[in-house]
Amino acid sequence: MKKYVLGMDGGATKTHAALFDIDGNKVDMLEWGPTNHEVLDGGFDGFRKEMKDLLSSLFSRNSITAGDIVSSAFGMAGVDTRKQHKIISGIIENLGIKDFVLFNDAYLGVKAGCPSGVGICVINGSGCTIAGINAEGKMIQIGGQGSLTRDVGGGGSIGMEAIRCVYDHLFRLEPYTILKDMLFEKLQISSKYDFMEVMPEALSSGIISAGEIGKMVFEAANKGDETAISILEFVGKSLGKSVNGAIHELNFKDGDVIEVVLAGSVNVKGSNPSLVNAIKKEVTDKNPDKKFEFIILQQPPVAGAVIWALQRTEHKIDNLFEKITSQF
Repeated sequence: MKKYVLGMDGGATKTHAALFDIDGNKVDMLEWGPTNHEVLDGGFDGFRKEMKDLLSSLFSRNSITAGDIVSSAFGMAGVDTRKQHKIISGIIENLGIKDFVLFNDAYLGVKAGCPSGVGICVINGSGCTIAGINAEGKMIQIGGQGSLTRDVGGGGSIGMEAIRCVYDHLFRLEPYTILKDMLFEKLQISSKYDFMEVMPEALSSGIISAGEIGKMVFEAANKGDETAISILEFVGKSLGKSVNGAIHELNFKDGDVIEVVLAGSVNVKGSNPSLVNAIKKEVTDKNPDKKFEFIILQQPPVAGAVIWALQRTEHKIDNLFEKITSQF
């Protein structure tokens, strides 16, 4: 019987599940909705339902069962604590997946972006998390729990900061920002006294999302708006501080080039470089004795899950990193 490995990247907006054979050949790739229990109705029960339906769809269309999977790697948003890890592991195991590893999705960027499997990943998309792995296999995650860990990043967080800055201009005598005109046009208002009447309702009703406003910040920065640029630089510096914390925790060997993978829609698709440049500056300024290579992740993080799953088998594949990433 042919054997397979399963790699999964589960997030708050979408999920990728990749099925490969044991020789590292792509068999199927399934895109699904969110599988982060923190955004699903029912929490962990919602996760169980989504995971059951996802696996059923993937297995049925490839005429296989869970017993045909010899190794799996799950990188899941919302796996931030030991308790969450235990609950989600139990759900996955109860669905028939027996031989697997489970980590926060941020770790997948290291496996997908660093040929050595050693480095640090900055995920900046719906939310933000920093994760790193050193040569000895030590792992560290910094952030990922929103306001509890004072995370600054993610498209929604950037958008909310833009709203605050517009409010500060309107009522706290802060400098003008083109974001005010962009939001007024979107909300179809002309008076500052309507701003906080309309803004909360627009967010709650879906007329506009914080993530959409986050994209406006990049547009405004491209037009030279100082407030927008300062928002992006603030976010980048904050993320850079988390990278510095990971560097300290992982104690990379002197002389090694530390690979820092920048992943997530905000880092990869952001139309203005101010945020990414601020990450680089914060990291290099605080670590003048170290060498860095900053990598924009081009392939989907699920490639890292597939690599991870294959590495756990006894089956050896030449040029594993290149073979897997080239198929995405």
